[in-house]
Amino acid sequence: EANNGLIVPDLILNAGGVTVSYFEWLKNLSNVRFGRLTRKWEESKQRLLLESSTYDGVAIKLDEQLSKKIIKGPTELDIV
Repeated sequence: EANNGLIVPDLILNAGGVTVSYFEWLKNLSNVRFGRLTRKWEESKQRLLLESSTYDGVAIKLDEQLSKKIIKGPTELDIV
């Protein structure tokens, strides 16, 4: 305290690293690859957007192949 510095216990400083390690451990337990959750989230958002799209109050219907191209989320290579 002679230098007017803040003294923080190491237990508090280490809490962030421990929390991140815990979530990484959970991810590894369920065998979730990097980017997989991001892809699912993006695909669900794109699907919701397509399903709610209208033109002059009429629902827009796209063929299945085009819908799949629009909905398809990023692969791991796309993210990296």
